[in-house]
Amino acid sequence: MVLDQTSHSTRSSEHFLRNLYFTRTVVQIAWAGTVLATAPASPRLGVLLVLLYPVWDVVCTVRDLRLNPQPASRGLQLANAFLGSAAAIAVGVFGAMQLRYAVAAFGLWALLAGLLQLGVGLARRRSLKGQWAMILSGAQSALAGAVFLVNGLQEKMHIKDLGGYAIFGGVYFLIAGLLLNRKGQNEKAVAN
Repeated sequence: MVLDQTSHSTRSSEHFLRNLYFTRTVVQIAWAGTVLATAPASPRLGVLLVLLYPVWDVVCTVRDLRLNPQPASRGLQLANAFLGSAAAIAVGVFGAMQLRYAVAAFGLWALLAGLLQLGVGLARRRSLKGQWAMILSGAQSALAGAVFLVNGLQEKMHIKDLGGYAIFGGVYFLIAGLLLNRKGQNEKAVAN
């Protein structure tokens, strides 16, 4: 009976994560399109959109923590929620001063959040399959964040340049969701 409960719990976690990953894909691609379309014409709207991105990440992380408590990744996810909240504040404050600081603050957040996502993916890889896409996404986010941070401070990047970052993240979430979906279908086929 305990094995059945553990198996059901894992399937529920995978189902939840799959849906969360698909939702994140849609939101991130919509966010990227909005940033690309509006940021050049309205830099202040761009700052607001950049501020909302880490807020969205915090919402997803908190939801994940509530519905999919993985002891191995819990501390990393709590750190990510705190980091995203601080990043939203920093983007708002620094964006009010100069746009390049908003890009740099977003870059610092992407760098650190990417490292945390990498850690979460590594911690979950044994209990939840399909995490290699999250591991790659975390590594790419950390690298892109470093580029945004340095280039933002040097005014070589602008808010509109952040749109591509979200598109790549959305693709990784889509891949992870499809992998979890395929795993769930394979398990159903074996059970039948």
